[in-house]
Amino acid sequence: MKKLILIALLAFVGTANAQTEKGNWMFGGATTFNFNSSNPSAKQDGVTIDGIKTSNITATPSVGYFVMNNLAIGMDLELSVQKTKEYQSYGSPMIDVKTTVFGIIPSATYYFKNESKAFPYIGAGAGYAVAKAKVADTTIEPTNFFVWKIKGGVAYMITNDISVDFGLNYNQLSTKFNYPSGESYKSFNKNFGANLGFTLFLN
Repeated sequence: MKKLILIALLAFVGTANAQTEKGNWMFGGATTFNFNSSNPSAKQDGVTIDGIKTSNITATPSVGYFVMNNLAIGMDLELSVQKTKEYQSYGSPMIDVKTTVFGIIPSATYYFKNESKAFPYIGAGAGYAVAKAKVADTTIEPTNFFVWKIKGGVAYMITNDISVDFGLNYNQLSTKFNYPSGESYKSFNKNFGANLGFTLFLN
């Protein structure tokens, strides 16, 4: 009986490890809760102004192909909705700002093979995104951004073909605005968050 159990466990481990072999595909989906660094509060003429309050949630469908054992090259599609309360001018009431971002990010993910159901992984990618904002009742024209990201975590095999993924990621969006006067400035949006998702491995 003990031998049968041992054989079954070894067979499962071998099958799970095989999911990250060259030639296999992975299809995933994750939800990320991002935590933006808020601007510090300011004090002027005895008046304290609170920092910006931000909440952000991102859904990320992804696909990858294992070009070599444990290394998958693919694409992440990110849809992010960010809600912020900001001051339109000094001393004015806070207004609601809603920003929707859609990004296409070519990426690479590496899984660290081991003899357990859990595979640590790291990944990175860079691509482009388009953002559309609504300030109070006014819609702002879409803006194009360059975006890059890094991620890491653990994929735990709950079946031979499906893993539940726990991880952290950091991404940064940047764009450049030009004024009619010829002056310009760069805008950065930095996000750090925790994500939960599932991945399907196919050979």
